[in-house]
Amino acid sequence: MNSQYVAVVREFIDFVNLQVGLYMDAAAGFQGHKVRTERQVFRITRPDRTDVDSEGNKITVWASYEDPSQPDVIHNRIIRADGYIEANSEAGVNFQQLSRAVLIFIFTYWEDETRRSLASAASTEPRDIRSDIMGDLRILRNSILHSKAFLTSKEQSKLTKLSEMFQSDAEISISYEGMHQIFVLIKQSAASLIIDTIEGADPPIDLSEIKDVAIQFRNKRPAEQNVYPNA
Repeated sequence: MNSQYVAVVREFIDFVNLQVGLYMDAAAGFQGHKVRTERQVFRITRPDRTDVDSEGNKITVWASYEDPSQPDVIHNRIIRADGYIEANSEAGVNFQQLSRAVLIFIFTYWEDETRRSLASAASTEPRDIRSDIMGDLRILRNSILHSKAFLTSKEQSKLTKLSEMFQSDAEISISYEGMHQIFVLIKQSAASLIIDTIEGADPPIDLSEIKDVAIQFRNKRPAEQNVYPNA
């Protein structure tokens, strides 16, 4: 097994895991903002639960990095409470911007760093390093950046792994569960990259059963590696 090749795959998996952690932490933050604001709105508007206070004023949410008790505070933004709750919901703009940014970041790292390094380690060209899921991310990335996150039927028809997740001629919207499905597919692809380098070896389990991948170097000697799929 090519130790340099495996080391590149392991670095890519580590990078993906960082993005998974970022996504989960940020998503939890959005959800926390949503719940806290919903509770505040309920407290102010009860018992009729409208979006105005007792004096008939629209309930707003302000956000600032400064101390609100100090004079001349400059608010980062002021937004109506219902808009703030919607933005921090799973289908809201914050969740969707986060999902799109993470996928673009992962694809860019794959294309500009990992794929080239794998090709160098395998003494081949980057175009010979293939991954169906990363090809799908390329299509999503181009639609997000160049078509305002609108996926045309032509581009949707090119998807191989994610064709059932996204509708044609519609805005790209990714659920929390959908993001984790994509993360799993990326790790399955990483496992496949390693298994493909083992001549005559069959995968110990079906790749579709892999949920995570860990690569361990025995006694810190790069010549001996084990790949442990976590099904």
